[in-house]
Amino acid sequence: MIRVTIARPDTGARDAARRRQEQLVKPPGSLGRLEELAVWLAGVAGEERPVLRPRVVVAAADHGVAAEGVSAYPAEVTGQMLGTVATGRAAVSALARLLDAPVTVVDAGVRGAPPMDGVQRLGLTPSRNLATAPALDAVAVQTALDAGRAIARAARERGENVLVGGELGIGNTTPATALACWLTGRDPRELAGRGTGLDDAGVERKAAVVQRALDLHGPAIDGPLEALRRLGGGDLAVLTGLALGAGEHGVGLVCDGVIATAAIAVAVERQPALAPWLLAGHRSAEPAHGALLDHLGLEPILDLGMRLGEGTGATAALAVLGLAASAHDGMATFAEAGVSEA
Repeated sequence: MIRVTIARPDTGARDAARRRQEQLVKPPGSLGRLEELAVWLAGVAGEERPVLRPRVVVAAADHGVAAEGVSAYPAEVTGQMLGTVATGRAAVSALARLLDAPVTVVDAGVRGAPPMDGVQRLGLTPSRNLATAPALDAVAVQTALDAGRAIARAARERGENVLVGGELGIGNTTPATALACWLTGRDPRELAGRGTGLDDAGVERKAAVVQRALDLHGPAIDGPLEALRRLGGGDLAVLTGLALGAGEHGVGLVCDGVIATAAIAVAVERQPALAPWLLAGHRSAEPAHGALLDHLGLEPILDLGMRLGEGTGATAALAVLGLAASAHDGMATFAEAGVSEA
């Protein structure tokens, strides 16, 4: 279905950045993870003293599984929120604006959404109910993957070096949880969470729906992209393509919450060499998210109890990444400052 060659981060720039960290006017390791983040950014940007140049990508889609009562909000909210992001009035818009991060918005299957300025339309329809049928057909998966890869390629061509993948979609924590269960082998009752605000009965219902989907599709899944087709959705497929494209074209990618991380984990399952291009922006309140982070071996930058989606957690983490780059570039070395080393 898709052939991707994953690039390697620039080890020369990464090693030079690490040597610079050792020469800066501070005890070694005293800036904690800011040092590690600066070195990571140097490797993905190919610059010893990198400047953060980010872009946020928000993929939106409706999901047939919402008919199972797995969300506290009605399905029409997806289209309404798509317009809010497109006009720059959503939470992710406000955060991205502060960080000078442009936002790309993709309609990957929003029901009844009219053409909107600033929204890339893929011509996809909402996914089917994954509890009763495969969520997507092969054409839809390919279209979404190609779109995500193209966005990453365009980012690289503009000189952007870090992407955030976010999403919108009522009911989309259910396919994300199904994919998390398939990837990790964990039980839906362990990983199903409250999503947009389900009560205890709603969480139990979601877990049962995920189990039905796994029972239905599990025997036919022969790889990660087939899992994505059967258990995913248009938004997840775009973000999987974005992850593959990030590795293909040499752009860093900051993982957001459970939906985005499930999509990225599918990409890593297909292309393990993608791992060095990834950071975990934050840890959400969804139990499936923690399981996916453990599965990927990623330590989140932030843990603020966020669970909105849209890419907000990962976008907030960009601020920390920017601080890491600023300290790395702006500090003097011991020699420049005339300070004696230990």
